[in-house]
Amino acid sequence: MSARVILMTGLYDTLDIFTYELKYEFINMGLEVMEFNTKDMKESLYSLMKFIEKPVNAVVTFNNLGFNMELKKGENIWESLGIPCINILMDHPMFHKNALDAAPDNAIVICPDRNHMKFVQRFYPDIQIAGFLPHGGKEKRLQYKPIKDRTIDVLYAGGISYKFIEQIKPDVKEFSFDIELIAKQSYDELLIHPYRTTEEVIEEKLLENGIKLNDKQLLYVIEKLRYVDMLAVSYYREKVIKTLVESGIKVILYGTGWEVCDWIDNENLDYRGRIAADDVIDVMNDSKIVLNTMTWFKDGTHDRVFNGMLAKAVAVTDSSIYMKENFSDDELIMFELEEINDLPARIKDLLNNDNKMQFIAEKGYDTALKNHTWKVRAHELYDDLISQL
Repeated sequence: MSARVILMTGLYDTLDIFTYELKYEFINMGLEVMEFNTKDMKESLYSLMKFIEKPVNAVVTFNNLGFNMELKKGENIWESLGIPCINILMDHPMFHKNALDAAPDNAIVICPDRNHMKFVQRFYPDIQIAGFLPHGGKEKRLQYKPIKDRTIDVLYAGGISYKFIEQIKPDVKEFSFDIELIAKQSYDELLIHPYRTTEEVIEEKLLENGIKLNDKQLLYVIEKLRYVDMLAVSYYREKVIKTLVESGIKVILYGTGWEVCDWIDNENLDYRGRIAADDVIDVMNDSKIVLNTMTWFKDGTHDRVFNGMLAKAVAVTDSSIYMKENFSDDELIMFELEEINDLPARIKDLLNNDNKMQFIAEKGYDTALKNHTWKVRAHELYDDLISQL
């Protein structure tokens, strides 16, 4: 393979983990790779000028890093250089409106949920290519402890957003209708029917209140109400952990924002605050069960699930359409958000049966290693996209 790609790094440790996994495999595949480190712009721009002396197939970035970069005001660098920019989003596109509004003409946007892909196709028709790529996991290639020897019963790593919500609520005075009413109705609907997407519910509630908007106006409102999505995610994350610890299950908890919960001192909860993204994977290797709740991805994936499977733990997650299509019950334990009250019994059943957990962990590991690593995603990206550019 003679393809040449640029990879963007330097902003978030989480995203750099993904990028370096792609870089390692791209090099193994024979691609020529340049890393553009945004922490050292001077050196990176110098390297870029040398690298583009030969044709470049694509820039690959996560969550808009360098996506809107300009050397001259009003001129996107990748557009000017004629290099397609593949922007792999890790969140819902509504959280990236400003970056997508200013997308280069040769932008390609990849999403980890098929609903997100449809959202980009609908609301950003000028983006010529929008695609779906599931998250990938990272294998640490360690000696794996058997389930019976692991010291952590249940691990959860993820934050809640309650204390950040007020900072991103819109100014109600800029709307000709009651935006707070739409927000409340949407939030209530998501809690009652958590299999629905935030965008479909917001659009429904607007129409029920006689508010008809074109797609540009609707996108604006959805972006302004993105905090409704964050509230719904936080509500169910809190409910899952609270339900488990109050039923006597011991949980190790990492992540930000949990200190606002009045049950945080429960004797079955060990809250340890923030942890570096790569360190979480190490802790997974000493966990029997790695618990996940999706960030409201109803037809997609989360890397926590695959990382847990690759750590030979039992991964337990709320379901999505994609997950149901691609995993069996003996590889991955799935639950519905509407049925959280049944979860403690299912977790206790697992914890009381080391052999059952070991079987599921081994099967999950084999499936994730074969189909859901960033190594696999590198090949999918190359075969389906980069090689065609």
